[in-house]
Amino acid sequence: MASSNKAYADFTSLVGKPSRSSKAVVDPFGYDQAIAAGATSSMSLAHGKTDEEGDMALRAKKAWEVAMGPGKTLPMQAFMAWMSGTGVSIFSILITGMILMTPVKTVMSTQQTFAPLERAGKGAKKLDLTMQKAAFVAINIAGLIFGIYRLSLMGLLPTASSDWLSFIPAKQYMEFSA
Repeated sequence: MASSNKAYADFTSLVGKPSRSSKAVVDPFGYDQAIAAGATSSMSLAHGKTDEEGDMALRAKKAWEVAMGPGKTLPMQAFMAWMSGTGVSIFSILITGMILMTPVKTVMSTQQTFAPLERAGKGAKKLDLTMQKAAFVAINIAGLIFGIYRLSLMGLLPTASSDWLSFIPAKQYMEFSA
């Protein structure tokens, strides 16, 4: 019957063999049952750290990820600015406005962004995130500088002396000839 059906498997030959749970299968080199049983408690304990130190390290790592987040949007914003061109049109002005407003809004909400990471629970220590916040603000300032540079490329910043002619008083001539 086994030859007529290709999907047929005969498992009767496996009945008398030892199962995986018996000691017929040897544990691999370096495997310790006591460590494997205690691995569910905390992986940081195996590395010599307490749960609180591991939590603080994890929160600091997450804070660095949050701090570097605005830097990941800068290449996308630069590509969008390049695609919109340097001419003064509604689309390029909207892109430039977005490039300028995003860093301003995120810098204004720095404390709210990092608040969940500073103190995780009631008994947790407060984590010092000064460096992460400084990096977050610096990256956003770089985005703001890019937006101002973009305004300069479009000719919307008054950088030439001819842009300020309305503030220069008109010359008073002493005599006229006709």
